[in-house]
Amino acid sequence: MSKRKELLNVYNRNPENNAFLIEISLDDYSEIFNGWDASQLRKKDIEPELMDFMEQCGYEIPIDEEIEICFYLPKEINDTDKENISVVGIQNNFKTVLFFIEKLLHKNYRQIATYISIGILLLIGAYGMGYLADINVTFSVINQGLFIGGWFLFWEAFSLFFFESHETRKRRSVFQRFYRSKIFFKDNRES
Repeated sequence: MSKRKELLNVYNRNPENNAFLIEISLDDYSEIFNGWDASQLRKKDIEPELMDFMEQCGYEIPIDEEIEICFYLPKEINDTDKENISVVGIQNNFKTVLFFIEKLLHKNYRQIATYISIGILLLIGAYGMGYLADINVTFSVINQGLFIGGWFLFWEAFSLFFFESHETRKRRSVFQRFYRSKIFFKDNRES
């Protein structure tokens, strides 16, 4: 079975625009946000379990597909003002997560540049000391240490860019899609 067919078994699509729906059933608006967070509603953190669920959905649905987030609530508690404030709070939360992801990526890129710079200096030093390595065992050990250190730092830069930063860039793509997605509320009975 193809991945797209499997997704259709797990996620519904909006018939109007063919976007995948991340559907979340709630009993109250307060279930969206972290109960321990005392901030104003539009600045509150999303409930950690809800964030984990949405993030998992974001990874499962191909990144080139559009998504929409639909919250189902009982009709009796329908409150348009709370819905609007909740949407703003959710989008602010996505924006905050994106800010910290960008900050982490910039830190990683600075580390990569530092590792490469120091690695180059160590390798230049090792090649420059090459003629001294024949004179004394101590210089030979230092020379080998510089070579090992330089190549190790190159490997660290490579690892940081291709492995660690790759996952962070993927997470950034997921949250950028969340930030662009339509968020709306429906009554339980409309599902």
